Amino acid sequence: MGEPVKVFVGRLPRDITEDDFSALMGSQLGLVETILLKDKATGRGKGCGFAKFATIDQALGCVEAMNGAVTVSDTLGPLQVSVASGEAAKHGVPQETMATGQAKLFVGGLPKGADLAAVTDELNAVFSGYGEVTEVYVMNDRTGGCKGAAFVKMASTASATAAMQALHDQHMVTNAASALEVKFATARVDNVPQAQPPQMFQQPAAKGARGGKGLWPAAHHPMPMQPAPP
Repeated sequence: MGEPVKVFVGRLPRDITEDDFSALMGSQLGLVETILLKDKATGRGKGCGFAKFATIDQALGCVEAMNGAVTVSDTLGPLQVSVASGEAAKHGVPQETMATGQAKLFVGGLPKGADLAAVTDELNAVFSGYGEVTEVYVMNDRTGGCKGAAFVKMASTASATAAMQALHDQHMVTNAASALEVKFATARVDNVPQAQPPQMFQQPAAKGARGGKGLWPAAHHPMPMQPAPP
């Protein structure tokens, strides 16, 4: 088993006990440990803590289930739950996906020249096995065929992580010469030739293909300040 993944939990009542905090987080799958942050002088809680999970999938599942959805104190409002600072990079997940809950995946290893609609349908079917797919964009070459790569947008980071772990270097689509390359999309993807102008991502797909809205800009939502994980 790898190193546990820390999840920050904010807006806790300052009088919450360690047992109550453990019970609060105990319903989440994969919980390894809870740490309630306390003031050394008074012994009272600081209003926040950390929960450690066995895997990144389980940590993300906790965030999606509890952030803004669970309230312990009506005065404080819903809990603020997020993957702790530094954990995203440590486990290979772009930090911006932690703020939006959604995730974009780059998919390489697709058959070049293939029909866009057929590739789009197959990718949608394959990735839907791991969660909700909100959009599929297959890049097209000058002839209108598949360029060999695509972007898949999923409704949750946990689903995208599960798909990446299951499909990368392990799954081949129809007529492909190699297994898929699946990784989180970034502002610059090595597999996309740099000579191609950025406008290519804004051109509509060929007739009959779904998606075609282009490469989505990374979301930048401010996250609450977090104390350094213990």
